[in-house]
Amino acid sequence: MFTGLVERTGLVTSVLDSKSDIWTLVVDPGKDFHREHGASIAINGVCLTEVGTATEGPLTFHVSHETLAKTSLGDIKPGSKVNLERAMRASDRLGGHIVLGHVDSTGLVKTIRQESKFFYVEILIPESLSKYVVSKGSIAVDGTSLTVNSLQDTREGCLLSFMLIPVTWSTTRFASLKINDKVNIEVDMIAKHLERLALPWKKH
Repeated sequence: MFTGLVERTGLVTSVLDSKSDIWTLVVDPGKDFHREHGASIAINGVCLTEVGTATEGPLTFHVSHETLAKTSLGDIKPGSKVNLERAMRASDRLGGHIVLGHVDSTGLVKTIRQESKFFYVEILIPESLSKYVVSKGSIAVDGTSLTVNSLQDTREGCLLSFMLIPVTWSTTRFASLKINDKVNIEVDMIAKHLERLALPWKKH
């Protein structure tokens, strides 16, 4: 489980698609990013297991084809900047919102505009996810917990707007995004649970 508060960004150093069908991702997290073998780490909002044995240095992940098909990880290349967050401890403060690292779909960046020291961003998500999003509610974009400024249903999907504060812009990969870039979207899991509970159940 994660909070959506990105700890830092890392740099992709290699992407290997081996003949054994094991897609391997290696990320340089910088100095003093301690972890244990088998630790859960969110890479752009995708919960992955670190398979390396070192407690410092490059992070190594094996990524399934299912994950590649449903997230934006398949598009990243060496030199790409990625958001990093280690799994939260039970004693940690939940500063963002509950994020599982299980991406629901991808969205497309449609607008990036600086307004004074802030940054206005619009992201188009699939229509199928619009029912889980509300104005002033929370959503994870590339693993970053954001508050939805406003939303508008369109023919192409649901257009979400955000106003990013300078620290979010500078400490995440948002500053490197461009128009039509793909981002990972995880909607609020509480909304999905409530939908499931509201379904009519039949006794068998």
